[in-house]
This record gives sequence, structure tokens and C-alpha cells, in this order.
Amino acid sequence: MHGTPLPAQLAGPPLNDRELVIDACYRAFASIDHADMSLLDSATTEDVYTNIADKICDGRDELKSKVLNHIANNLDTVHYLSNMRVSVDTPTTARVTFTATSVHCVLEKGFEPGPNKYTAGAIYACDAVKTDDEWRLKKMQSHHVWGEGNRAIMKPENAE
Repeated sequence: MHGTPLPAQLAGPPLNDRELVIDACYRAFASIDHADMSLLDSATTEDVYTNIADKICDGRDELKSKVLNHIANNLDTVHYLSNMRVSVDTPTTARVTFTATSVHCVLEKGFEPGPNKYTAGAIYACDAVKTDDEWRLKKMQSHHVWGEGNRAIMKPENAE
């Protein structure tokens, strides 16, 4: 069970553009941790381009089919994002960089010792766009700096 994340639209006073760009990043990674594809839809453009851990996906559908479906069906994850820096370049475009630590465990085996985990540290650079008064990620690139554990759990058995 991945739990229930907060909805894409948060209650309370409105966020400024910089906070909304950061929230798009949090929504994108929370969608993985909670296996919530609708949250991913709220955080990314339909034509999002990703190059994460040298896995390139062109479009949200490809990202879901190549990466997120495997993770949602086979792994428990926790992503920690920090060191966020946002540049709102125009009223509709922004760039954001941050660091991320990701912990991946075979479903329901996180407390067991052995080869059930893989943890990685990465630096991300993303482009965001404002569409329909909501910021979404259009491009996500990672530079993975380190990894520890069983990397094999990251690749589905039927993958190329």
C-alpha cells in the first residue's frame, strides 16, 4: 500500500510561482511514492521529456509505460528532494534544480535484510511551463552521482 497523497490542488492561501514550480517537482515524485498516476498527470506536460538514470522517455505515456508502471507494481519508494533553486524566467517558463535521494525496495520487503533495496543520489535540472494557471514539468534530466545496493531491482524482468 502506497498511501494517499494530498491532491494536486492544495487548500489554503495561493502559492507564488516559485512555490508552484517546487510543488510540481514534489507532485511528480510523490506520484511515484504513492503510485498515483493522476498526480503525475498534474505535475507533467503530456509531451514531457525525461532522461532519468540514462532512461529516456519522450512523453508522459512512455514515462508511465517504461518506468512508473514497473515501479508502482514492484517497488516501494521514498524520494527526498532538497536544495531547490527556481528561476522563473518568464510568466510561463521556469527552470529548477535540486538534489534527490531515492530509496527503492522490493514491495513489502523493505524491512528484510538482503538484496531488496537500491538507494541513489542525483542532481536534477528541470524545465517547467505554466499551462492553464498550473505549473508542470516539461523536461527532467538527472545526473546520478552515486548508488548503493541491488541495482537489478530497478529493471523489470521483461525489460530490454
